[in-house]
Amino acid sequence: MEPRKKIYDSMLELIGNTPMVRLNKIPAGTGSEILVKLEYMNPSGSLKDRIALEMIQAAAARGELKPGATIIESSTGNTGFALSSVGRMLGYNVTIYETMPGKAGAEKSKMMRNVGAEVRLMEPEDIEHLKERSIAGAEVELPGRQLCLEDETNHPGKIWWARQFSNEDNCKSHYVTAQEILEQTDGKLDVFVQSIGTGGSVAGIAKVLKKELPNLKVIGIQPASSKEPWHVGMDFPSTPIKGGIVSQMLKADGLIDELVMVTDTIAREMTHRLWLEEGVYCGVSSGANVHFALEEIKKAKGKKLRAVTLMCDHMNRYLTEERYVT
Repeated sequence: MEPRKKIYDSMLELIGNTPMVRLNKIPAGTGSEILVKLEYMNPSGSLKDRIALEMIQAAAARGELKPGATIIESSTGNTGFALSSVGRMLGYNVTIYETMPGKAGAEKSKMMRNVGAEVRLMEPEDIEHLKERSIAGAEVELPGRQLCLEDETNHPGKIWWARQFSNEDNCKSHYVTAQEILEQTDGKLDVFVQSIGTGGSVAGIAKVLKKELPNLKVIGIQPASSKEPWHVGMDFPSTPIKGGIVSQMLKADGLIDELVMVTDTIAREMTHRLWLEEGVYCGVSSGANVHFALEEIKKAKGKKLRAVTLMCDHMNRYLTEERYVT
């Protein structure tokens, strides 16, 4: 990790190099460690700043994203806000199809508009079905992705669709995250746990960590409300608006060791413990991460393990509604 400067030239320089904290009360009595990497300390408040910067800069370098073009994406919130923030700072127009249902969607839309993005708020057809449940972003974003595909097709050169679900630069941005983890832990960790949205963070981090630590166990988390439960080794179809990184990740030999499903209730309960007991002011997916990290070290039965996970976003994303969202 690079040493901190006294004065930075841009907020973009503050993306990455996030601190890691040892939890004290939650794993007490287990004899093991849970270390959390505070990704909510990125400028826009989530780990998605990493992918926004990498995807935009890489596309511009390849000539795919031209000066004056508009960046578009379908998002439940974090990627949309990161693209809005980073994209506007780099001089691009940004349009986001916001697919988060209910009051939380309206709140996130306002955040994106406040930083200069155009937001098109979409309500899923089955919003009643989703009101009391966790949200699988990869599923509710599909209608927005279809519109992104149409926009890009109809306006070649003027519109660039970020395609976070299939963009390899999403994964590549997290090669750096993995290197930071290795440096912060001195290469000593036994378990890595992470919620799966587009799959970019899990796939990118696991690829680098497993190269250095072949015995590392990687656990991925999916919302219990998902209509398409995943399992390791499955053939998950990939289309212009679906699959992508997740399809490759599920079929990759040895990349993910276990996939688990989490309910809203379990994720919220651990999130509240993180707020109250540890002073870690994270979002609900981070609570799910710590829950399964704790479950894993409990299985060790006295063997000392070190589990690492990410605090993906900040609690201020969940003031209106506390929901597990990927």
